[in-house]
Amino acid sequence: MTSLTTVAIVWFGLTVSEQIVYNLFFSPLSKIPGPFIAKITTKWLTFIDLAGHRTTVLHELHQRYGTAVRIAPNEISFSDCGSIKDIYGQQTAFMKAPIYDTMSVPPFGIFSMRNRADHSQRRRLLSHAFAQSSLYESEPLIEDNVRALISRLDNELEMPVDVMSLFRLLAFDIVGDLFLGQAFGGLASKDPPQFLHDMDLHFMCCAIEANSPLLYAVLSRLPIPQLRHFFQSRERLGVYGQKALSSYLSKHGRESDRKDLLKKVVSLKTETGTPPLTDKETYTEIGNLVAAGTDTTSMTLTYMFWQLGKNPDWQEQLRKELRTHLSNEHGVIPSYNNVNQLPILNATIHEALRLHPAAPASLPRETPKGGKMLNGYFIPEKTIVSMQCYTTHRDPDTFPNPNNFDPTRWLDQESEDMKDLFMPFSKGPRACLGKNLAMMELKLTTAVLVKDYKVKLAASCTDDSMAMTDHFLIIPKGGKCELLFSAAKCKAS
Repeated sequence: MTSLTTVAIVWFGLTVSEQIVYNLFFSPLSKIPGPFIAKITTKWLTFIDLAGHRTTVLHELHQRYGTAVRIAPNEISFSDCGSIKDIYGQQTAFMKAPIYDTMSVPPFGIFSMRNRADHSQRRRLLSHAFAQSSLYESEPLIEDNVRALISRLDNELEMPVDVMSLFRLLAFDIVGDLFLGQAFGGLASKDPPQFLHDMDLHFMCCAIEANSPLLYAVLSRLPIPQLRHFFQSRERLGVYGQKALSSYLSKHGRESDRKDLLKKVVSLKTETGTPPLTDKETYTEIGNLVAAGTDTTSMTLTYMFWQLGKNPDWQEQLRKELRTHLSNEHGVIPSYNNVNQLPILNATIHEALRLHPAAPASLPRETPKGGKMLNGYFIPEKTIVSMQCYTTHRDPDTFPNPNNFDPTRWLDQESEDMKDLFMPFSKGPRACLGKNLAMMELKLTTAVLVKDYKVKLAASCTDDSMAMTDHFLIIPKGGKCELLFSAAKCKAS
């Protein structure tokens, strides 16, 4: 070994040792409790992330260490009410963390935009498409897809049905109709559309890039056909979105009479000085909205119907409310106005969103210049801070018996703490743009299915098979949720 090599090794060792000593004893974050390994490396987070256990592991750490936990040398996880307002509130100075740069490719969509001004401008351009008045106009398109789901279930009564797959196809068909101007026809087909496969591959690519950029860079350049197909999923989604937008504009133009949400985007009349979206920005946003609107709503429906199968008494109570206020004729889909304010239905959906939020994981933010006080600790600028709704939704003081499915907690007057800690759609200016659409889909689908069918667990559907794994969004450990549907007896209408 040459003297130069020896010097390099010693220098490297001293540098690493110095950083470890600093992180352990001299960092401004050193007084915040957390596991020892989290103080010296981020690699343990990468491991539990890829294993699909990050959310549950961090929740266990909060139960052990309290409402502030150091989970990496430069990252703190919080779970208290006050920090929600500071980090995610309307006037927050915290920006999305740099990791969001890996979740998209230019031009960035609204989900990945970190600059506050850019995000506010984009949100203004898109928000009117998701206003409740716009969604009422699109309600017939949602109803058509729910009818397709009913037709599918009518042909599979008393047989194990993987509702995770069906609800995913339902949500996918709805967002296709609303955002691409054409139904995917997933519920009417035996095989899922290719777009859905590519979307799954794209999310896997994002996970690899976020957790190991070097590995992503190497694998994506290898001349292996299977790997090339895998990593080109992102490009295929872009091409599909471009073709779908071009097809829509050639058929309908920018000022059509269609009641979809894409019309609201392509026919924008913007404020003075605010440029409209380019076609490339438009199909980028549409692609992001299709992806976001598929797995979120479908996973909420999946876990909610699993809970209804486990809780037949509550299922019957919900059915009684629905039959009292809605038509008892099989397959008749109620209007949103008729279901929007039903208390037991609302309580059921709120409890499903509390216990099984589709995106339960951390929403990382970067501490602004000058640093901030959070939960009694000074947090230096550029420190990553985050909260996960999986933990805030399980605060035992606010939600007694937090692991129990108990919709009755929502039937009484909601406390301020319940409102503050409940964040399945995030909070503040970065809250989910599609919340109103998600609630419309959840209420219409749940209302008609519970009204018309009794739901039971199939033998394959167990607590173990439904245990949550997550890669930002949740999925059951068993990869499916099989339930049995049977016709429910209805009162004479």
